[in-house]
Amino acid sequence: MLADCIATAYKSEPKAAQDAGSSASALMDWTYFDLEQAPQAGRPLVDQFLARDYHNPLVESERPGVRFELLKCLDLYHSKELDSQVRQLVINPQHTYRQDNPPRPQKD
Repeated sequence: MLADCIATAYKSEPKAAQDAGSSASALMDWTYFDLEQAPQAGRPLVDQFLARDYHNPLVESERPGVRFELLKCLDLYHSKELDSQVRQLVINPQHTYRQDNPPRPQKD
């Protein structure tokens, strides 16, 4: 969820978004939640946290337009909302999705 949030936050900065998106894809092999539901379930949380309006007058006077996107993603990662969602989507905390759903052998 953290990498997905960062990829979304920095989608207008291609290299950062590409790196975060690729990282999110790679992390799917080690995830413990239901991949069928999780991507759709997480989107509203990502959008909700990125829509937050964070202000710091000291920083804004020196850097106009600062949005604190990474901070919003970190807040999402440590939020009660995400914790609640994880408790709903984690099927078996002792197994990753990939362990429970191995890739099918490709036919030649």
